[in-house]
Amino acid sequence: MRIKFIEPELKDTLFHRLDVRTKLIMLFWTAVAGISLNQWRALAVVYLAVLLLVAVARPSWDKVKALLIITVLTVWGIMWVQAVFYDAYPRTPLLYLLPPNLVSASAPVIGGLWEGVAIYYEGFTHGVAQSLRMMAPMTLGLLIFWTEDPVRVLAGLSRLKLPYAVSFMVMTCLRFIPITIGEAKVTIDSQRLRKYRPFDLKGIISGYGIYKTTVMVLVPLLAGCVRKSMNMARSADGRAFQATGRRTELDEAKMMAGDKIIIFSSTVVIFTLLAGKFLFYLWMADRYSNDALRPLYWFAHHYL
Repeated sequence: MRIKFIEPELKDTLFHRLDVRTKLIMLFWTAVAGISLNQWRALAVVYLAVLLLVAVARPSWDKVKALLIITVLTVWGIMWVQAVFYDAYPRTPLLYLLPPNLVSASAPVIGGLWEGVAIYYEGFTHGVAQSLRMMAPMTLGLLIFWTEDPVRVLAGLSRLKLPYAVSFMVMTCLRFIPITIGEAKVTIDSQRLRKYRPFDLKGIISGYGIYKTTVMVLVPLLAGCVRKSMNMARSADGRAFQATGRRTELDEAKMMAGDKIIIFSSTVVIFTLLAGKFLFYLWMADRYSNDALRPLYWFAHHYL
């Protein structure tokens, strides 16, 4: 069965015209930015930049719907879990689900609930940061595989001097992301045909609906991934595939001036960010400090 939001769309947009190596470098720098940044506002800026690229690429409505579903499920699930189970201090309760001092601290098994169960503001913001850190590279990775032919992606990885075995493995793993989304859609549709409502408002608010939907989707997804992996391995063995030797390319990729400008500017931004974070950590560890860098320390503490 062909699912539209899995298939690449080759259009004539600014993002489509970029070299595949430029897109892969942008994906790598997005992942580095997600790992380096701590404040949810800075991570939101990175994610908004990725969404701008999505708007430039103009994907079909099927792909937009798939992206919306995975974004809502991921962001809401992580935010809910972090907001309720946040255990760091200080923490500010926004709403108590279980009031404090309802049980004694010395009570067996449930004594840990003497502080109550609440939705914490710090946990909420931490969940926002964690979800954005995950969604930014995931969204850009999906966009790359929606706008590029897999053969060009494999050639781009090889031209970035990655071993062919590693390139093939990375391309195959990332290619499984949209396929997995397609399998999840089929599973959810089958649940709806059996009169289960995976996105019922009551279940989403309570969190139980998301948990039940996740469990019911993950089991067939894992089984399908194992089955597809076995079939792919047999197919590669049957064709005497070997990840060694030099390979020719049908269409030789060439970087244009715009690609070089994007790579240079993104590299400068990332290295500036890393340098600022490194100097801030040196100041926090009392290893190195400079009064002239106090504005940098303040900016890194509040916004990075």
